[in-house]
Amino acid sequence: MLPVFLPHACLDLPHGNTPGQLLPLTPGEAKARAQLRALRDRTVAEGAQVLILLWPGEAWTLLAVEPPADVAVCDALELVPNLMANPEALEQMHQRAAAGDHLVWLVLQRPADALH
Repeated sequence: MLPVFLPHACLDLPHGNTPGQLLPLTPGEAKARAQLRALRDRTVAEGAQVLILLWPGEAWTLLAVEPPADVAVCDALELVPNLMANPEALEQMHQRAAAGDHLVWLVLQRPADALH
């Protein structure tokens, strides 16, 4: 099951403009969305690339990806092919999101044989 990959900036759009209505803005959920933005801002400040993954149904994931130190990433969407190449990791993220664990921090590393 593949998610829709969205840039983290979609969290800054007014309600009604986010594909899939990531977090509807009832009074309690408006606070949750603000907390999610704060978490996103903290992960970006720590050097991670951040994406929102929307799964079929209501599950979503805030995905922070830390690329290898020698890899320059200008836009987190550049990492989508790497993520798509690992369906097992995507399935684990989906299972975690369905269980209510919405934050995933991935550290990408080059295979040992690619370092030689």
